[in-house]
Amino acid sequence: MGAVIGIDLGTTNSEVAVIRDGRPEIIPVDGEPIMPSCVGLDSRGELLVGRVAKNQMAAAPESTILSIKRKMGQTERVAMGDRFFSPEEIASLILASLKTAAEAHLGETVTEAVITVPAYFDDAQRKATQNAGQLAGLDVRRIINEPTAAALAYDADQTSDRTVLVYDLGGGTFDASLVVVQDGVVEVKSSHGDTHLGGDDFDHLLMEHVDRIFFEQHAVHPLADLKAKNRLWAAVEKAKRELSDVPYTRIREEYLIGDLHLDVEIERSAYEDMIRPLLRKTMDSVHRCFKDALMLPGALDKVILVGGASRTPLVAELVKKEINIEPRHEIHPDLIVAMGAAIQAAVIQGQKTKSILVDITPYTFGTGAVGVYNGQLHEDVFVPMIHRGTALPARKGKRFSTMHDGQEAVDVRIYQGEAPLAEDNIFIGNFLVEGLSDVPAGNEIVLTLALDLNGVLEVTAAEKRTGLSKTVTMKTGDGTAAFDLEQAREHLGDWIETESESAGPAPSVDAADEKEQVMAAAKALRKRSTALLNDIDATDASELRALLADSQKAIAEGRYQKLAELNESLSDMLFYLED
Repeated sequence: MGAVIGIDLGTTNSEVAVIRDGRPEIIPVDGEPIMPSCVGLDSRGELLVGRVAKNQMAAAPESTILSIKRKMGQTERVAMGDRFFSPEEIASLILASLKTAAEAHLGETVTEAVITVPAYFDDAQRKATQNAGQLAGLDVRRIINEPTAAALAYDADQTSDRTVLVYDLGGGTFDASLVVVQDGVVEVKSSHGDTHLGGDDFDHLLMEHVDRIFFEQHAVHPLADLKAKNRLWAAVEKAKRELSDVPYTRIREEYLIGDLHLDVEIERSAYEDMIRPLLRKTMDSVHRCFKDALMLPGALDKVILVGGASRTPLVAELVKKEINIEPRHEIHPDLIVAMGAAIQAAVIQGQKTKSILVDITPYTFGTGAVGVYNGQLHEDVFVPMIHRGTALPARKGKRFSTMHDGQEAVDVRIYQGEAPLAEDNIFIGNFLVEGLSDVPAGNEIVLTLALDLNGVLEVTAAEKRTGLSKTVTMKTGDGTAAFDLEQAREHLGDWIETESESAGPAPSVDAADEKEQVMAAAKALRKRSTALLNDIDATDASELRALLADSQKAIAEGRYQKLAELNESLSDMLFYLED
């Protein structure tokens, strides 16, 4: 088995890492540890990826694409030159460049990877990331959340138990996660965030500020001219970084539009006033994390800052003011996520590591059914099945009944959200189970929702009396449903290596990966069981305690096949006790 690499596919920058001699190692791309997540075409129509693509952004904005991560999971196609591409296709070119750099560095073919995504990425965005990886010739063995990866990397050299807040502010997304590290287990307790809030938004606010000043001076808006807009973007991005270290900076661009020059001084305090409302939104997510985890800030031991935008001095200032803890960044905030991905990749590869990862779902998933809402019968009440904060992998089942005599089919509709009415949540998808028995109303249908370790949802509906069932892996929205791998390969042509096209669906789970899944499931089941012990009768409690004792013994003896069987028994018992 070759190396499994860890990739941080970022909005602004991307990184790739691998475990060498037990330590995470960042792999350079074109001599640099960080590669801009930028794709473009030069004047001859040749593909550019990374730094060279970003360098032409100001001169050829119509042929250059940046921040494609913000469009993952959407149907919108983006223009590059005179051609249009799906977000998955553009992301695959970034991933393929990282893959090529890893192969050159390691001296071997790389076909497998762990890729990180924001904790608040939904099902569509995660599937789009998997599609991009497969298109790049990578078998995406695992999708893990960025804050979780950061916690894994931070834990690599730590020994004591602790509770950590991971504050991850990148170029395009924000995540906050509360993580408990205990006895070598990294367990995510809660996550919250915003997939459209990051350093890019700071750039836009600063650009609008400079645009207003330029208009007052010259009666012309630079943002109305594409080339001037991109030159302005490059200039304010540089100024933003400088303001992390100095109280003032100047933005100068000669001949920005025609013979008009730009020369503006920016004060750090004025810039901070612009971005303060956005940073307040990040703190709202932080407080939501504490609420979801039933935890107070005083329980924290550490705050880790992750992502390039977290270097903004106001971030550390606000975090310290709100939580009364000085944030830490012992590990490079731009590199820590890729390092964590590499650690998880090493686990999949079968290497010994110091941590076991237990991740959670940041969303609630459920279905719509006839029920009571505001004291009245309503045809589309939301029935939550897998709740936000549930440890992954997760599997939940619930009984439903047909409404009519002789009902031949049921329309299973799945939603994501917290609203009491299904229609007010995000619609994930639906399917029909047809050919039901010709019986009176009340025919039992068992609906089961399963989230795997990547946070991808599988739904099964079964008629209890006959076993007639249908299982569907949900495709959120039209974007992922419409993605055609072979068509995308043909569209990209020579830009994607043909020898990588053999990388198909993920192979069966190997022993190391299976052990991790069984251990994570056992921990989640133990947590659910413990919460029930005081609320069930003595007989059920005795049986539940016996199963938990057997489970603990199987873990101690390293009998993971036995543990998997006990997990099934516990899951079946909890299905009825929690109903």
